[in-house]
Amino acid sequence: MRYTVLGPLEVFDQGTVVPIDRPRRRAVLTFLLLNANHQVCIEQLVDALWGERPPRSARGQVHTAVSALRKLLPGAATGHGTADDGGPLASRGGGYRLSVGRHDLDTMDFWREVAEARRLTALGEHTQAVQHLRTGLGLWRGAALTGIDAPFVEPFRARLEEERFAAYELLADIELGAGRHQELVPELTAMVDRYPDRERLVERLVLALYRSGRQTDALAAARRLRTLLADEFGLDPGAALVELENAVLRADPALIGPRRHTRACVPRLPRLCRQPARTHPDGRRTGR
Repeated sequence: MRYTVLGPLEVFDQGTVVPIDRPRRRAVLTFLLLNANHQVCIEQLVDALWGERPPRSARGQVHTAVSALRKLLPGAATGHGTADDGGPLASRGGGYRLSVGRHDLDTMDFWREVAEARRLTALGEHTQAVQHLRTGLGLWRGAALTGIDAPFVEPFRARLEEERFAAYELLADIELGAGRHQELVPELTAMVDRYPDRERLVERLVLALYRSGRQTDALAAARRLRTLLADEFGLDPGAALVELENAVLRADPALIGPRRHTRACVPRLPRLCRQPARTHPDGRRTGR
C-alpha cells in the first residue's frame, strides 16, 4: 500500500490507484492517515469532520464511511467490515486504527528524510544531508491535503507547511555554505513566487542573488517583500531582512560567502536563521 497526502490524497495498491471518490470518505481516511498506527476514537473523528456543530447523524456517517473504506482498501475484500478481515483499518473499543507500514505514507518518509538530514548536518556530513533533504522535499506534489474539506485540515496543513519551509531553509543554508548560490537562485525564486510573504525564504534569496553578483535583483526581492507586507498586512519587515537589505545596499564584505567547494559547510547566518515567527492579523504565521 502507498498513501500520499503531501498534495492531493492518493491511495495505491501495488501501483494501481484505489479510487476514494466521496468527500466524506476522503476526509475520514486523511484524518486516520494523519494519526496512522494510533487509535482514534469516534468522538475525535466527529470533532475533526464537523467541529463544534456536528449533525445528529454524525456517528452514523462516520461508521458508514469507515465501512466503505474497509471494502476499498486491500486486504478487506470480504466486505464484512469487521476488525478481523485482515485489512489495515481495524475497529476496536469504540474507535479505529489505520495500520501503515514504514514506507507506506509520504509524510512518514518526509519526516524520516529530514530527521536524517539534521543528524548528518550535526555530524558535518552536509553533502549527504542535502541528498536526504532533496529526497524528502521531492515527495511534495503541491499544498498538503489538497482537496480535503474539514475543520481539521487547516491546522494540519499549516504544521506540515512549516516543516516543509524549515527543510527548505536548512537546504538553502547548506547550499549557500557550499558556495552554490547561483544554482540555488532558480529554486528559491520559484518558492518565493509561490509563497511571497515567507521572510526567511526571501532572506536566503536576497543573499543568493547578492552572492551571484546581482545586487540590484537582491534589493528588488527585499523591496517586493517590504511592499507586500505593508500593503497586505500593514506590517514592516523583520529586523533580519532590514539588516540584510542595508548590508546589500552598502555592499558589506561580510555578505561574501565561500567559493564553491565540494565539502559543504553551513554558513554563519544567525540573524537569518534564528528570528522568531510572527503572526499576521489573519492568524497566519510567517517566518522572519
